[in-house]
Amino acid sequence: MSLFPEKYLFDQLTEDIGKNNIKKILIPPYITDNLKYSLFDWQKKALQYFLAHQEDEHEFEKPANQPTHLLFNMATGAGKTLVMAAAILYYYKKGHRNFIFFVNQNNIVGKTEENLCNPSHNKYLFKQNIVIDDQTVSIKKVNTFADDSDDIQIKFTSIHSLHNDVYKVKEDNVFLEDLQKKDIIMLGDEAHHLNADTKKNKNIQLDIEATKELSEGASQDDIEKSWEHTVIHLILNKGSNVSPVLRRGAGGEVFLNKNALLEFTATVPEIKEVKAKYLSKTIIRFDLKDFLKAGYTKEINLVSSSFDKKKRILQALLFNWYRHKIALKNSIVNFKPVILFRSKTVDIVEQNNSKEDFAFFNDLIENLNISDFDFLKEIDEQKLMDVVETYQKGQSRIIDVKRYIDTHGLSLKDVIEYLQYNFAERNCIITNSKTNKTKKEKTDEETDRLLNSLEDKDNHIRAIFTVQRLTEGWDVQNLYDIVRLYEGQNSGGSNKGKSGNATTSEVQLIGRGVRYCPFKFEDKAINKRKFDANLDHELRVLEEFYFHSDNDERYLSELKKELKDKELLTDNKIIKIFGLKDDFRKANEKLQLFGNSRLDNPNRKKTDLSDLKAFKFSYKVDFLDINETNIKLGEDENDKTRYDSGLIDSGTIEFSLKELKDDKHIIQKALNIHARKDNSLFRFSNLKEELSISSMNHIFKENFFGNMKIEYIIPKEIFAKAETKETRLDLISNEQKLKGFIRFFDKLGNDLKGFSNPYIGSEFSSNNVIALFGEPKLKSIIEDAKNTELEKELKGKDWYALNAFHGTSEEQNLINFLKTIMGNFESLYDKIHLLRNEEIYKIYDFKTGKGFQPDFILVLKKKEENTFYQVFIEPKGGQFADEDGLFEKGKEGWKEEFLQEITDKYGDGKTLKAENKEYRLIGLPLYNQDNEKIKPVFKESIYEHLSIKI
Repeated sequence: MSLFPEKYLFDQLTEDIGKNNIKKILIPPYITDNLKYSLFDWQKKALQYFLAHQEDEHEFEKPANQPTHLLFNMATGAGKTLVMAAAILYYYKKGHRNFIFFVNQNNIVGKTEENLCNPSHNKYLFKQNIVIDDQTVSIKKVNTFADDSDDIQIKFTSIHSLHNDVYKVKEDNVFLEDLQKKDIIMLGDEAHHLNADTKKNKNIQLDIEATKELSEGASQDDIEKSWEHTVIHLILNKGSNVSPVLRRGAGGEVFLNKNALLEFTATVPEIKEVKAKYLSKTIIRFDLKDFLKAGYTKEINLVSSSFDKKKRILQALLFNWYRHKIALKNSIVNFKPVILFRSKTVDIVEQNNSKEDFAFFNDLIENLNISDFDFLKEIDEQKLMDVVETYQKGQSRIIDVKRYIDTHGLSLKDVIEYLQYNFAERNCIITNSKTNKTKKEKTDEETDRLLNSLEDKDNHIRAIFTVQRLTEGWDVQNLYDIVRLYEGQNSGGSNKGKSGNATTSEVQLIGRGVRYCPFKFEDKAINKRKFDANLDHELRVLEEFYFHSDNDERYLSELKKELKDKELLTDNKIIKIFGLKDDFRKANEKLQLFGNSRLDNPNRKKTDLSDLKAFKFSYKVDFLDINETNIKLGEDENDKTRYDSGLIDSGTIEFSLKELKDDKHIIQKALNIHARKDNSLFRFSNLKEELSISSMNHIFKENFFGNMKIEYIIPKEIFAKAETKETRLDLISNEQKLKGFIRFFDKLGNDLKGFSNPYIGSEFSSNNVIALFGEPKLKSIIEDAKNTELEKELKGKDWYALNAFHGTSEEQNLINFLKTIMGNFESLYDKIHLLRNEEIYKIYDFKTGKGFQPDFILVLKKKEENTFYQVFIEPKGGQFADEDGLFEKGKEGWKEEFLQEITDKYGDGKTLKAENKEYRLIGLPLYNQDNEKIKPVFKESIYEHLSIKI
């Protein structure tokens, strides 16, 4: 395959390999088992495309041995650093030991160093023990690379420092000749800074003689000036002017180039030369608009007003207090919403500088009084509550705050007490040190530490004052408000419609704050928006981000345009109200719907682990860790390599845990190591929730862990040195046994979680339909022509029960299908009601208690009978289909199985009673228009259970 410049690399991979084939690529266990966090879908996708590009077994043709150069275009907060960590594990497995992480800002260097090298840091990305090929791997921060190390060695540096390291030679420092002799994996963050040459459309590399050491106060332009030459030509391509593949040393020796450069950025500059450069290198695109649409960010709201600086500050403080109260009311602990205040300049001789604003704020907080909030009396409640555009919805949030104070009988004194405690000067930070006399912001190490750990329990910072310092390389989950402290534009756009630099940087700053702050609510995903379909839920305020500004018309127009151009705001995104039609409500006051609830599983605790009777774990002992020093497997010095790769015959010895009495202290130590992990299943408090045990000693009984088996794989020749499995076991060191038991409990823990069953679904019982669906729901939607047309049509259909409609393409397909067969239903049933479920009604799987919100409920009454049918219908997109094009074996297969169980339990001839009526519950197979062409299971089920032939 040749790389075409008009196609992104991921598109070319999709075309050559096939999307389904790439989706089937498994992320190797040596990656997933060693990462602290599970991969999100987009991170998994990035790695699948990366593996498709890298691995020979996938038929992607690229020039042999050419150094890898790829770009990961991923939004701030989307987990770029976790993908970096996965790539480090991948390259380590491939034999690489030397890594360089570089970025343009020192504060980002320190943050990433903590994430990758400090196991005690709360954002550390690896498991406490990294194990690859049954060997523990260490990660070390280095300045120079040792030749004999088997550790992951990472040099953390800024582009400024690495430039100077390349162009000057000093003791204990990386220098160019040494780098060019080694295989280097480079990880470049905020990569959009690394294209100075490309931006200037230079087609030739800078002459190496023209470059020089950079001074400490070098400008960003000077730092970026020769960057592409330094990284691409001198390091990635090892300085070869002939070929990027091979390089000859001074003695004529040939070096095979195994280098790689992985660049990461949230933003690729909108410059055609830069975009063209990266087309053939972009392995994934998942930018902020994709992140926002996926539901893993806060919703962006603009709050513009005629308020002066003081009132804007007070409004944001009220929002902060309100969020705190809502979180407290809902038992969300350790919730610390943060506000960022943006000033116009750093220069203390100019107005609206950050130090002046910082002093203004501290004086305001210290002297707060009730009269400061008199502006609340002037707010036009009716005008604000009539707002329909979602990006202006934040304007009405102040009304919610006022009403909350009144409804709960609170006083503004309560608010002031909260604000003066939480926003005292000790809890505020400015990104410009007191000793800095320059016009450029400068932070010290302690300030950077606090800024990079705002979510930590012991981090006391609640307000940040900045100008430009945090527009890049920084993201935080608990930032909820950005307040612009100055008014109007401070550097306008051009006449050609291009936004000014200040507006662009504000959009970047907004990107810092939209990362979702996780919290638990029922069984919804902890780190994803939960109330897009229920905007009036009080917890929605914890999913909203606000940018506060004045209402200068030109400035707002420019800001909205910039946000809309990046698809972070849309003109056609509105708030729609979904409720029952009045006619339906009046005619069906007594209509019943059946549902169930989730219950604690009374049989959760297991009296034995017979379900895991096939559990068995194999551990390959390190060749060099055999206690018997005089064992020789042969004269070949590569015996260890041959053994590790399976070329030397091996033998096995197997023990159950109950047999290993002499090693009980080692087993206990491995168990204790696991128990120290967060939420470890092997803590006694957690184990007793799953097993009928009264002490830790009970877990080693035969019916629990006692009969679990561990199998050691050792060189076959060892058997000649020992006669029994016990004496062969003695040849394995205690260190190797401990490593084996740690891996043993890794697997056992995963298997235990696999059949843990804390909940079940109850029997179905009746509920009044008006009680369930009667309250209108607010939902944020993007209007489109198909939904608008369908809504107009459905409003005129007697059988459609709601006054609004909005659905996915598959839901639209279902509606169009039902329209064509509604005459068939009308011939047999005299009452037909289709209810669109806007995340109101949930049912729970009988076996596991897993929640499920069917998209549609069809209620039918048979003519001349008192029998009602309640039919569950769930359209499903083709991306959830299995290999056969159906859903049975796919991710959503459990829903189809549950729907069938409902039919079996309450369907034909097995009626429920309510209000002197009989009800039958029918769960139809998942509906997909294309799948019906393969096998019409949905149509067949309608005929089988509802007697409607189609």
